[in-house]
Amino acid sequence: MASYAIFDEKYYLSQYPWVKPAIDAGVIKSGLEHFQKFGEAGGLTKVSRYFDEATYLAGNPDIAALVRTPNNPNAPFATGLDHFIQYGYEEGRTRVSAEYDEAFYLANNRQLQPFIQNGTFKNGYQHFIQFGLKDGQFGTSFFETEYLQKNPDVRPFVESGALKTGREHYFNFGSSDPSRSATFIGSSGNDIIAGAGVGNTELIGVEVGLGTGNGFAEGRVYESDGSNEFDTLTGGSGRDIFVLADLTEGGKSSPPGTRRFYIGPGLATIRNFIKGQDSILLANGFLPFSDQYLILPINNNRDLAIQYNASLSAVPGTAPFDTIAVIEGGGNLKLNLLPESRATRFSLG
Repeated sequence: MASYAIFDEKYYLSQYPWVKPAIDAGVIKSGLEHFQKFGEAGGLTKVSRYFDEATYLAGNPDIAALVRTPNNPNAPFATGLDHFIQYGYEEGRTRVSAEYDEAFYLANNRQLQPFIQNGTFKNGYQHFIQFGLKDGQFGTSFFETEYLQKNPDVRPFVESGALKTGREHYFNFGSSDPSRSATFIGSSGNDIIAGAGVGNTELIGVEVGLGTGNGFAEGRVYESDGSNEFDTLTGGSGRDIFVLADLTEGGKSSPPGTRRFYIGPGLATIRNFIKGQDSILLANGFLPFSDQYLILPINNNRDLAIQYNASLSAVPGTAPFDTIAVIEGGGNLKLNLLPESRATRFSLG
């Protein structure tokens, strides 16, 4: 049975503006009616920000031979989207768009597992389309909501449909602009996060949201703290900031304050740290830094460990100095304090 759950009326009309006059004239009732009667068979595929024809065909190579082309005019489906609507959505296919990552979405919404197991949803993508989008969730490790908040000039292009998402803007334009910054985030489980872009890029392995409430200002909401997480943060070619702690401004589930990550079991492995360019964000309390942290070479001086004084935490069973991060290839580096308004930022030289 065909499913048009992914159809986005506003987006469809923004991509095919010549449909709107027909609606205004009463020839058809809606963009959806136009698509069902004409667009689907006619090869129109821009029905959702979170479906991309090329991505679907590349991610589902068994479909390509079933799609009509000049050399294959009798194939059963007009497009990959035609197949997805007829079968793929209900089959649970999730390789549909660069703007959606099934593994990331499920890791950030672990409460969905029982509903997938009992068949309420075939996968996370179905939940994302039906509910997640309305709740302001995003489908990849790119911190979409914060990027649009910090780049208000981009928002009109997203709202008009000229761009699918802020992520699309960043990878097509913002990543080559030194004035643009972006944040890539993880989940409450083990993550592999990679930076991209020539400007400032933040890499955060824990789960993060953006919200308001409880009388606090709008800001980041840290929904995990790195406990029992083993994350890999890989820097790109730009100026990367590896976040091991932060100051929260307060949001829907957390008050203002300092958040330290990876205390107790768990740590971040930092790769491709570029000396003199990248930096580390730590929390520096009232005690001297040397009383809070140990910075020491390990693995025959090849790597650098950052350890936190566990006696200052309330985590039971933690070693006297608890390793919160290991910088691969950084065994000969030393920390240098940088001016920073959020927590405390260090370079390594």
